[in-house]
Amino acid sequence: MTTVGGGSSNIASGQTATIGGGVGNIASYCATVGGGSSNIASGQNSFVGGGKGNTSSGNYATIGGGSGNTASGHYSTILGGVSNNGSGFTCSMIVGSDITANRACTTFVNQLSITQLPNGSGGLPSGALYYCSTSGNTVFFVP
Repeated sequence: MTTVGGGSSNIASGQTATIGGGVGNIASYCATVGGGSSNIASGQNSFVGGGKGNTSSGNYATIGGGSGNTASGHYSTILGGVSNNGSGFTCSMIVGSDITANRACTTFVNQLSITQLPNGSGGLPSGALYYCSTSGNTVFFVP
């Protein structure tokens, strides 16, 4: 069963494809487009929340919104932004704009700001970040 909630020129094809609204959106087998315009959710169980000109073609891939983004790797995610491309890499995640993934299972960001790091490693699991105020506020990884 396919569903188109509203809008115009939307196409929901394949079992359980859903489009909430918008204009010129396409959702195929078990995929969902929430709204926006000219978005395509073609991967099985893929999702595009909204925006314009986004394509979620990897199985279980997600695009939150933005414009001109492509989530082509299975289980990949693009939060939003403009002109991001997952380049077919599985489990890649992009936060920002104008980013192209170059490997799997990696998060890509334009800039990263971490706030409220713990002062010391006590009780933290391996791989966690902390800073040390007695070492010039240097950031460390817990081994």
